[in-house]
Amino acid sequence: MWLLNYIKEKGIKRAFVVLYEYKIDLFLQKIMSILFRKSKLKNIIIIMSHDDFDNNGGAFYDYLIKNHYNQKYKIVWILNHKKPDELPENVYGFKYLRPSIKKDYYICCAKILTADDLIIKKVKKDQKSYYLTHGHGGISIKNIEGITVLPDTVDYCLVSSFNIAEMNAKAWSIPYPSEKLINLGLPSNDVLFEKEIKTSHIVKKDEYNYIILWMPTFRKQKTGRNDSDKDYEYGIPLIETSEDMKKLKRYLTEKNYCLIIKMHPFQDENTYINLKKERSHNLIVLDNKEMKKREITNQQLYVLSDIMLNDYSSAMFPFLLLNRPMGFVLSDLKNYKRGISIENLDEFMVGEKIYTFAELIHFMDESASGKDSFLKKRTELRDYLYDYIDGNSCERIVKHMGL
Repeated sequence: MWLLNYIKEKGIKRAFVVLYEYKIDLFLQKIMSILFRKSKLKNIIIIMSHDDFDNNGGAFYDYLIKNHYNQKYKIVWILNHKKPDELPENVYGFKYLRPSIKKDYYICCAKILTADDLIIKKVKKDQKSYYLTHGHGGISIKNIEGITVLPDTVDYCLVSSFNIAEMNAKAWSIPYPSEKLINLGLPSNDVLFEKEIKTSHIVKKDEYNYIILWMPTFRKQKTGRNDSDKDYEYGIPLIETSEDMKKLKRYLTEKNYCLIIKMHPFQDENTYINLKKERSHNLIVLDNKEMKKREITNQQLYVLSDIMLNDYSSAMFPFLLLNRPMGFVLSDLKNYKRGISIENLDEFMVGEKIYTFAELIHFMDESASGKDSFLKKRTELRDYLYDYIDGNSCERIVKHMGL
C-alpha cells in the first residue's frame, strides 16, 4: 500500500530509487538479524563519516590503522561515494545506498558501530553504537534543532566538555542529563597536536607574508535548501560585486597575503563558479572535490593558517585549540534564515565582528601587525569548551570501547 501511495506522490522513478537504495537494504538487515540473532558478535568495527575518510570518523580510522587495530578487527566503511581502489589489510568498503548481503551481515554482527553524520542503527542490543559528533565539535552556533535527531539506538555521544553537554543534547534532540553523553575528546582534533603535519602540498608557507583561512558555512544546497534569502555573485557574503573582488585581489597581491577560501561541502557548486574563476597565486579556492583530489584536510588548513575568517560555522572551535586570531563575517546576519541557536553570541564569537569590506581589510591588517585584543577571551573560551587539550582523544575512545 505504501508503495502505491509513494508512486502517486513521487513518481515511479523516485519510488524505484528508494526501494533499491533503502528499503531492500532494511529488509536484508532484518533477515540477517533473524538468521544470526543467537550468534556472538564478531570483531568488526563499522565506520561512517561525513564525506568518507574525513571528520571524526576518518581521524578515528587513521588512528586504528596507525596502531594496527586492523590486525585484530575487521574495519568496515559505509561509504557515500565510490570505494577506493586500494584499502589496507582487513578493511572493507560498501556503498551506503546500495543493497549488499555482505554489508548487512557485517552491520548485524559488528561489536562497534560509529558515525559522525548519518547513523547506522544497531541491530542487536549488545552492540555498541557511538556518535563521534558531526562537524567540528563545540556547539552549533546556527540553529540545527530538529535537523540532527539521534536515534535511541545510539549508546554514546561524544562531547568536548560537560560545560556544553546540555547545549549538545538539545541540538541532537536527546534528553538531558543523559548517561549517553561522554567526554573523551574529539578524534579530528588529535591531528592538531601532531609534531609534524604536512601542508606544503597546499601552499608553500614561506612564499607569503600571511595566510588567511576563510571557511564560510553553506547558504544554498543542491537539494534546494536555502538558508539565506540573499544571492551572492561569488557564493560567499561580503564580496558583493566584481569591484569588491578586484579590491580584494589587489590588496592580497600588494601585501603578499594568501587567502584560502574553503567552501562548505554542502554548498551548491553552481553558486561559486564565478569565485573559482578568480583563483590566483594569492587567492586559493578549495571545494570538496579539490580537497579530496589533493588529499587536503581541514586540520592541515588550520595548522597552515595564521588567522581564520568564520561566520556561523562550528569550524571556529578546533581552530581555538591553536589559539590564533579569528574574525567573524556577519554581513548577512539579517538574511540568514536558519537563525542562531545561542543568545549570548559574543561569549562564543571571540573575535572581530566584520560587517563591511573595509572592516575585513582592517581586521587582516591589525592581525598581521601582531595585534590580538581577543587573546584572553579566546583562551578562556578554549578552556571552557575543551576539557582535554592533549591530542589523546582516540586513545581514550579505544579504551572506552574496550578494543
